[in-house]
Amino acid sequence: MTLHQYFDEFCKSVEVEPGYGITGQVAAELAAGYEIGLTIDQMRQFLARRTEITSVAAALKSPTLSAQDIERILEARAAGAVYPKDVLAHAFRPDEVHPKFHAAAFGETDV
Repeated sequence: MTLHQYFDEFCKSVEVEPGYGITGQVAAELAAGYEIGLTIDQMRQFLARRTEITSVAAALKSPTLSAQDIERILEARAAGAVYPKDVLAHAFRPDEVHPKFHAAAFGETDV
């Protein structure tokens, strides 16, 4: 399978028109997955897990993410938190989260 075919197959698997809707970050990850031999299913699993983490990390004040932070995210998800706002409320203190996300996560507007 060529890289082009891999991209097309991935797009079909996530119901995205080939050539549309793939960000530069995801395209780079697809290329890396292709190079190391990940199957399309493995790539989908990888991207899903990555998104579960980054969707929460984007709301944190810190520009860095530690292994402990990731463990907190994964533990909150394992405990049943589905949406990023629920993970934030379950796993992080308000002072760790950007104020613009406080209302959604903590029901607060000023912290």
